[in-house]
Amino acid sequence: MTEEIIVLRPACPKCGVSKVIPIPKSVFAQKTFGFIKIQVPQGACCEEHQFIVIADTKGRIIGYEAIDLSVSKEEEELPELEIKSEVKFPLQYLINKLGFNSVAGLLHAKLFKYDSFIIKSSETDISLEDLNDYYDYLIPEPYKNSIKIDSVDYDDQIFPNPGYFYSLVTNQKTKAFLFNPRKHIVQMPWRTNLYYETHIINFALERKDPKEQTKIISDSITRFINDSEFAKTILEGVKKITEKDFMKTLDEKLTLTTINKYRMALTKEFLRRRVSVDLLKKIKK
Repeated sequence: MTEEIIVLRPACPKCGVSKVIPIPKSVFAQKTFGFIKIQVPQGACCEEHQFIVIADTKGRIIGYEAIDLSVSKEEEELPELEIKSEVKFPLQYLINKLGFNSVAGLLHAKLFKYDSFIIKSSETDISLEDLNDYYDYLIPEPYKNSIKIDSVDYDDQIFPNPGYFYSLVTNQKTKAFLFNPRKHIVQMPWRTNLYYETHIINFALERKDPKEQTKIISDSITRFINDSEFAKTILEGVKKITEKDFMKTLDEKLTLTTINKYRMALTKEFLRRRVSVDLLKKIKK
C-alpha cells in the first residue's frame, strides 16, 4: 500500500528559493499537538543551503531554522559601532535574523503601505524601532509613512498549537503582512509576488558595504516611484485609456524600465494604495 504524503513548499530562509517537497504523513502522526522539525538537506530545495522546516501537525509551515556549517564572517566580524551607525546593520545580518522572504516582504509592505506584524513569543534580536528606522531610511519623501512594523505576542502556554493561533491572527488582520522570527511568512495580503523586492535585494547583496547596499535599494525604490508618478500624469491627462495603450505609452517613455504585465501590476498597486483609486478607473480592459 502506498504511504500517504503531505506536500510542503518550503522557501530557503537564506536565498528565498522555493520548491515542493513531499513528506510522509507518518512523520506528522508522531505528535498530536505542537510542531515538528524536518531537516531539508542541501540540494533538496536550493543548491547552496540546508535548513530546518518547522511545521505544525497538519503540515502547515510555521517557521525555519538555518543550519550553518560555520559562522559567517558577516555575523562573526560585525562591529558594534556599525550596528549603531546611520545604517543600523548590514543587509545580510537582517536576512540571517528574519529570513530572506520576510525582509523582502517588509520592503513591499513599507513601499505599498501595508500594516506589518511580527508574531513573536519572546524578544527578538532586532528591536522594532531599529527595524522601522532601517526601512524608513529606504523610502523617500513624501512616501515615508506613519504605518510602523509592530508585533503580536504569542503565548505558547495558552496556545500550544501555533497553527491555530496564526489562524486567529490572520482572521483579525486580514490586510496585514504577517511573519514570525522563525523566518516564515504567515500572510501576504497582496496579489503580486515579491520578484521586484527579491531582485533588488539580491543585487544589493553583491556589495559588501552596508551603505552601498541601502543606497542600491533606495535608488531602485526612488526610480520605481518616479516611474509610478509618471504613470499618474498620464492617467491625469486622459478621460479613458486602454491597458494596452497605457503599457505602450509607459514603454515608449520609460526607456530604462522594462514594462511588462508584472511591472504594470506593481504600478497599479502603488497608484491604488498611494495615490488614488479613482485614477485606476480610467484604465479600460
